[in-house]
Amino acid sequence: MLRQHFYVTTSGNFRTIAMRNAMEEIGTDRVLFSVDYPFESMEEGATWFDAAEIGENDRDNIGRRNAARLFNLPNNL
Repeated sequence: MLRQHFYVTTSGNFRTIAMRNAMEEIGTDRVLFSVDYPFESMEEGATWFDAAEIGENDRDNIGRRNAARLFNLPNNL
């Protein structure tokens, strides 16, 4: 059920372990990178995400492809 009806974001956490747990539970295609601006720093979130110990394909999916698919946006942005 989670894999069909829910998405989660990285907002508010910036913890690689939490993100990897979400990736395992609901699948990498249901995780989205986000920052809760102005309560969180865009720079801090981007720095953490760029250095997170995940595969580059997962980083690309979580960082942009999943959102593009969910919101029907062009994938070449």
